[in-house]
Amino acid sequence: MNRAIIKSLIICSLILGLILGILSVIPYLGVISFLALMLFSAPLVMLYLIMDGKLDLTNIQNSIIQGAITGFFANIMFCSVFAILSVLILVGFNYSVNLILVSMIKNSALWLFVLMVLFISVLTAVTNAFTGFITYYIINVIRDIYEKKHK
Repeated sequence: MNRAIIKSLIICSLILGLILGILSVIPYLGVISFLALMLFSAPLVMLYLIMDGKLDLTNIQNSIIQGAITGFFANIMFCSVFAILSVLILVGFNYSVNLILVSMIKNSALWLFVLMVLFISVLTAVTNAFTGFITYYIINVIRDIYEKKHK
């Protein structure tokens, strides 16, 4: 894989993680944004880069790796933004978006929080690797139908 492609994947996934992290502090959108992060961040980033002309899905291995990279970095940004905003809301408004997370940040060691973020990031990378593979498969099916129709 090309370094420019990896850089584009990382930047787009960080932006997506930032947006979903900001949306996650809204009470009912939090669950939806987390599920979108877990399942749909790789297809969204991959489709955006394909439409922009920066990415071409050539084989299964690259689509799985690209999905894993997207999921990992999007979750790192999501967790960072969500944790910071949760603490700021608790300090500013005395309201807790996620009481367990806020008490973990305030009362436990930093390494425990980092370990939890890394664990969830690896889990997100695995699920997005699968959805990246599904994206590759669906794009190839659509491409084959288009080529048969316009032959």
